Amino acid sequence: MKTSNRPVFPRLAAIFASLATVSALAQQSVQQSAERPAQQPAPTTQRLFTIGDRAPEIDITHWLKGEPVTAFTPGQVYVLEFWATWCGPCVANMEHLSQAQDKYKDRGVTMIGVSDEPLQTVVPFLFTKYGAERVMQNDRTRYALATDPDRSVFASYMTAAGQSGIPKVFLIGKDGVLEWIGQPTEMDPVLEAVVEDSWDRAAHKAEAVAEQLASREIVEAGQRLNTAMREERWEEAVLAADKLIAMGYETYIPTKFAILVSRLKDYDRGYAYGNEVMEEYWETNEWQLFQLAWATLGHEKCPIEASARDLDFALKAATQAVEVSGGTSDMYVEMLASVYAARGEYEAAAVQQAEAIKVTESYRSKIEEHQLKDYEKFLARMTEVLERYKAGKG
Repeated sequence: MKTSNRPVFPRLAAIFASLATVSALAQQSVQQSAERPAQQPAPTTQRLFTIGDRAPEIDITHWLKGEPVTAFTPGQVYVLEFWATWCGPCVANMEHLSQAQDKYKDRGVTMIGVSDEPLQTVVPFLFTKYGAERVMQNDRTRYALATDPDRSVFASYMTAAGQSGIPKVFLIGKDGVLEWIGQPTEMDPVLEAVVEDSWDRAAHKAEAVAEQLASREIVEAGQRLNTAMREERWEEAVLAADKLIAMGYETYIPTKFAILVSRLKDYDRGYAYGNEVMEEYWETNEWQLFQLAWATLGHEKCPIEASARDLDFALKAATQAVEVSGGTSDMYVEMLASVYAARGEYEAAAVQQAEAIKVTESYRSKIEEHQLKDYEKFLARMTEVLERYKAGKG
């Protein structure tokens, strides 16, 4: 099975992962594996844009760095990467793209990073600092950067190719034809082969098309789930979630559980399924255990009547999530505190909340400059909650 991401800084990097279930129930895209979908393309049966096809011209709204590219020059190679400021893997990969641009700058290669975010988001990001050496993001990016807020380029490439997650690279060859689609971390041997005219486009095409069709099937399955939820056809939503889970996307397991106990209010079926999940992942996946506890407590988008919350089940799941994670995740420890508070056990809740704060404070030296403000807010909120628990309040 494809496993879920486990964040390096659980409280900051997992702001989306920890909300995966409620995001799905709010009709937002749920994270899949190592990629966070930027926006799912609508289901389609039209032909895929794939290897061997002429690359569409790019109509960029704003060029932030590098010379604008209005057409693909014959004999030149272009690496078009879709990224975003919120995408951790994208930001981490900037140095890799810069190194590739440095290596191939005199060999006819142009790297272009395209975000669909507005200037007001991307420009300030470029003047934040990154890593232990506090290098300015603008200095880390030694290649062309552009923004495409009208998403025209995204539509021409990502949507047309059945892609949904970023970062994603489209490698365009010397004849203006698409050579490869994939992760930037995997592009180096392909890029070298294309530059050296030794890349076997035809041999790669069949495999690439199969991967694209599978990707499109997953995206469309996710769309069916979101449509069923939006229209409150909950049994259909459960079937759609089952389809995605069967395809290996276990990030939809908590979504199914939440639908059963929150929307269908089928508590017998829901908790029976939850116990099956807990048994399967008891020693291997703290994220699944955490999600079971989180959904059981109930939230705005997945409400559960207080009388229907199985707090023994929630305590069991939350306790084991902390155990499996080794107590190194503030997110899991704080969830355990929340479960104790829901049970009215405020002394135990205060102990766990204090431990969660301690874990969060241990991240301070690793927090990026642009994350500090949110980090301090998290700490302040956690401290307020601790004081409430000490006072015997939920």
